[in-house]
Amino acid sequence: MYMSVFRKLEDSKKFRLDELVSEGRGQTISYGVLCSPAAEIYVYFLDEDEEISEMKAPYDNIILIFKGSLRIGTEPPAEVSGGEIYIVPEETDVVITAIKPVKYVSILLPMEGELIKNIDVSTKMAAKEMVEYRPGQVVNLTLVKRDSLNLSVIAIDKGEGLNTHTAPGDAFVVALDGEAEIVIGGKPFRLKEGDSIIMPKGIPHSVKGVTQFKMLLILVK
Repeated sequence: MYMSVFRKLEDSKKFRLDELVSEGRGQTISYGVLCSPAAEIYVYFLDEDEEISEMKAPYDNIILIFKGSLRIGTEPPAEVSGGEIYIVPEETDVVITAIKPVKYVSILLPMEGELIKNIDVSTKMAAKEMVEYRPGQVVNLTLVKRDSLNLSVIAIDKGEGLNTHTAPGDAFVVALDGEAEIVIGGKPFRLKEGDSIIMPKGIPHSVKGVTQFKMLLILVK
């Protein structure tokens, strides 16, 4: 029987990443979602003034904030809040500190070579604004493309979508904006901003914009 690479999460079941990790006064809490040679994904809670020190991590770190705010101690420092994304490049001295109690996802890319495409590192931006809607179209912005990992942001106009197909790996979706209907193996799901779902390898699935819809797609092969 095929085993998903996302072993702590159920396939074909809607969930919210920010609800996977608990909260605690004066605490730093993490929840591992994926650990593979292609990528590692962790969801974090940091209480106010708590911090994580990372001394020149040997990989790019994509940080997406769900709620609260962080200070990322690059040079110059950056303050990143709910709905914003920031990419810490490899071999960068950084301390991550919670300005307010914060929940965020960290996507680590432990692979060699230049990985991040079509987006500036060390620059905060609104995650949902990385790619624009276009009338009657589906727009795909590639962030990472490797044999074992594809990472992209997709904008789908209302009524448009991705027709039924199968994928060569497990596809992890994070809804960034709007609402979509995702059908997996004949079962429909409605996803709104903040929702996530895993579309398993080899199972037919489709995506249609109920409204204009944007998503972060992580395909691990």
